[in-house]
Amino acid sequence: MAMVKIDMKFEPEVLANTTRSEITAKLTVSSESEKEHWCECDITVSPPLSLAPDKTLNLGRTRIGILKKGKKPLEKTVKIYMAPHMAKHDYLVNVTAYLYDEDGAIAERMDTSQAIRCEIAPIT
Repeated sequence: MAMVKIDMKFEPEVLANTTRSEITAKLTVSSESEKEHWCECDITVSPPLSLAPDKTLNLGRTRIGILKKGKKPLEKTVKIYMAPHMAKHDYLVNVTAYLYDEDGAIAERMDTSQAIRCEIAPIT
């Protein structure tokens, strides 16, 4: 049984492919475990997406915090950037959450993926 639940939402939901775009991924993490766990997440994107605005960065890590059962879920935002003139396509964002116990060992690992949609921007 999974102790951790990850929810990922994007703002805006769709990227325009004619300009350099950025999107905010909002990670919401909660735990059903009786114990407290420290949580970190690895975020993986593939080109043309990047975690840095000025260079290619495909892997990043964010510290979520201490998860407690019955407490409010913790949220973290991550910026994702895209170069202009990319094809109309869905691009995957992968998140791997790690829960560490009081000994510093990984108690649970959970993977989730979600697609960012890129569409042709209307000409104005």
